[in-house]
Amino acid sequence: MLIVDDEEIIVNSLYEIFNNMKNLDLDVYKAYSGEEAIEWLNRTRIDIVLTDIRMPEIDGLQLMETIYKSWPQCKVIFLTGYNEFEYVYKAIQHTGVSYILKTEDHEKVIGAVENAIKEIQKSIKIEDLIHKAKEQMNMAADLFQKDYFIQLLRGDASLNINKAQFEQLSISLHSEQPIVLLLGHVDNIPSDVTYWDRIQYLYSVRMLINRNLNPHIRSVVVMDENYRFVLFIQPKELFIQNQIQNETSYYYTKTVSFLKGTLEVIQSACRESLNLSISFALSSEACNWSEVSQKYFFLNQLLNYRIGTGIEMILIDNEIKNNLLATNSSIDVPELDTGNEPLEMSLRKRNFESIEQYLESGQNEKFFEVLTEIIDPLKSIRSKNCSLAIEAYYKVSLSLLTYINRWKLTDKIAFHIAQNKLMRIDMHDTWLDAAQYLYDISNIIFKLQNEEQKKRADNTVEYIQNFVQSHLSEDLSLVRLAEQVYLNPSYLSRLYKQLTGINLSEYIDGIRIKRAKELLQKENVKIHEAARMVGYETAASFTRFFRKICGCSPQEYHDSAVAGRQMLNK
Repeated sequence: MLIVDDEEIIVNSLYEIFNNMKNLDLDVYKAYSGEEAIEWLNRTRIDIVLTDIRMPEIDGLQLMETIYKSWPQCKVIFLTGYNEFEYVYKAIQHTGVSYILKTEDHEKVIGAVENAIKEIQKSIKIEDLIHKAKEQMNMAADLFQKDYFIQLLRGDASLNINKAQFEQLSISLHSEQPIVLLLGHVDNIPSDVTYWDRIQYLYSVRMLINRNLNPHIRSVVVMDENYRFVLFIQPKELFIQNQIQNETSYYYTKTVSFLKGTLEVIQSACRESLNLSISFALSSEACNWSEVSQKYFFLNQLLNYRIGTGIEMILIDNEIKNNLLATNSSIDVPELDTGNEPLEMSLRKRNFESIEQYLESGQNEKFFEVLTEIIDPLKSIRSKNCSLAIEAYYKVSLSLLTYINRWKLTDKIAFHIAQNKLMRIDMHDTWLDAAQYLYDISNIIFKLQNEEQKKRADNTVEYIQNFVQSHLSEDLSLVRLAEQVYLNPSYLSRLYKQLTGINLSEYIDGIRIKRAKELLQKENVKIHEAARMVGYETAASFTRFFRKICGCSPQEYHDSAVAGRQMLNK
């Protein structure tokens, strides 16, 4: 809260009242002019401004306009005189503005501030946030849908695949019915085009696909990280009432047949309209939603599998395999190695980006959840020459080595474990040993990370305490202290309380009292001098502060300390 008035006595009086009301949990600041108030507004977020409406240079109404430009959610409380109706009328046209007559007592002012706090708390209630988030989610349905389907393609086991989830994301497919998967890849987008031109090409192709398919099927189209179109398709008959349920398999067969014939039309349209070549890989049979990731991987492999060069293709998974077998072809069709399927599936999910992300951000639990998913299949591998196991091990170890090098942890890790094993598979007797080694070195990295974070936090607290002790007569507002360590004020406040168990303001008060007592024990000290040296502008403010904590006035404490010393000297 910021208190603004050109009369110092009013500002100081209100500042003391609210600064001592710990139950309100307010950080209180003061300004003696509109200009000084604007400086505070530029330094930190202000939630409540208690201000005089008539001030020289910048008056309260002008200040209000500045407040709302920087902090539109701020609550403004005006202190007004009886003859300022015109000002008040203008002020109350704005939401979040109230006013109090200067002639009223402090209880009215306190009540107005308490009401403002209640309004702020109400505005940030979780129900309100959820409501607004839902509105935003409706506006960005495509974005959330894409993210959901990308995670589905990666095999994210945490996803809910049910009717309620589909309704929330406005997915116009049946969660309980299987889907046909189709992949498309544009083969010849010019390499010298800009990013924006590339996106326009791709969306033009998407429009052509939708135009030719949508009247006959129900589908959702997303683009994966490789700019390939991924279509999730179901027969339109599933969405028509009174259709015969036991003919579902016939509808899927009919849909696949329709796709085979229509994909050539789409290819032709792309060539003629956009001068682009597009290839497709289609699943000839529907799969369950839980099998999407595996089917997607296989179709991707199929789309990369080319017969000849520079020719657009339509590849049907089972048909191409059967044709090659029927002709005794020696060409291998890509497929999963069923003996190591769990390991290949974990490699395919592209969890290595999240491994690095969780490592960098210190998310211990999520890191080990993904690490376990990748590494556990290693434990059942017997051959040290398994290429999939080697790939998985080196992908994880390279992520760890990158982090170790970036944060210069080599020497610290050497005290706990032999780091030279990280990139040497031959130094592990079995894959079980190799997997355990990756777990062990990961635990050590997180331990070192936690120690470093605690050290930084402890150094911050120590720095702040030293700064307070050496600048006791100066501004020790939370904003100024936060500026010294380049932290957000509220974050510094929470961090200090978390590490020390007391509020930062309590520590400052304790140091001020300790210093004040040292000064007051001197025989020739003046009360106003002691007040200024511990950060109080007036002797009256210092006296109220001292009496509240010590139970006596500074003068009484001084007289008692001097008398006691004189008695000892006798």
